[in-house]
Amino acid sequence: MPKKPDIYKAAGVIIRVCKSQRSLRWMYSRSPNGKVNQRAVCEPLGIEIEQVELDITEIQSEDGAIIALDKAKRAFGQIKRPVVVTDDSWIIPGLRGFPGPYMKYINHWFTPEDFLRLTKDLDDRRIFLKQVIAYYDSNQHKTFDVEIEGRLLTEIRGGSHFPHFAITTFDKNGRSAAELNDAGQSAIAHLPTAWHDLCDWLKSKHPSQQR
Repeated sequence: MPKKPDIYKAAGVIIRVCKSQRSLRWMYSRSPNGKVNQRAVCEPLGIEIEQVELDITEIQSEDGAIIALDKAKRAFGQIKRPVVVTDDSWIIPGLRGFPGPYMKYINHWFTPEDFLRLTKDLDDRRIFLKQVIAYYDSNQHKTFDVEIEGRLLTEIRGGSHFPHFAITTFDKNGRSAAELNDAGQSAIAHLPTAWHDLCDWLKSKHPSQQR
């Protein structure tokens, strides 16, 4: 059985609102598949992304906003620059909210077949992605959160490093998150996300920095 990790390698990005050398920058610690979602949402809105890496120790909590804000504070302590961090929770109402903020752990043990066996007989086929983004700098902090409703599939579709993606769809045509990721596409960018809220806020906060 895989050892439960204590520290996650958090890949990040620097977000630039414009191309000039004086552009503002933010650091972002990536949740699973975050890079695809970042690009799909942020780049069309004029926000560029450049990846970096940090080691962030993640606290345990039932509240994704607390997790994200704590990680943002720790990241800011390392880099001394404004920072943006995400945390995702996955809620299956038919399983009384399981696994919540612990999906990253469950994915170390479960296979797509395990998820399918666990959910195949559920009458309630909903699954919710609760997406939280925390912004932190020396003067303020702010969180953005959105719940995105998806559906549990009754068969495995596609392959992914994240086993639950193979039985989860947010697509009206029923393509799984894994299938879309295999094609280099975001599974959720066509829906309102916390990334949209963050980008709107960044651009309103610094309108003079926009292209």
